[in-house]
Amino acid sequence: MIGTMADVGSEAYDLAFDPNDVGPDSVVECWISQGPRASDAAFDPQPGDEVTAGDDEGAPLPARVIRRDGNRVWVQLDLTRSVHAVG
Repeated sequence: MIGTMADVGSEAYDLAFDPNDVGPDSVVECWISQGPRASDAAFDPQPGDEVTAGDDEGAPLPARVIRRDGNRVWVQLDLTRSVHAVG
């Protein structure tokens, strides 16, 4: 198909975040109910868990859950590596 953008922003991630809300310590608040896994009953991120976070404009970023309060999850983004980095 010519002229489609179907592949843009199609990489899967666990939590959605607003890049404007990322703090100087790379911590951002996410809402499970507003993310792509909102309907996944098995998705239960807890402090210490590694997840991926995305904003629909760039590649997903690896992150670690640092706090959870019900539907709200705070993650620290790892801006030093990408999700697809070879280690």
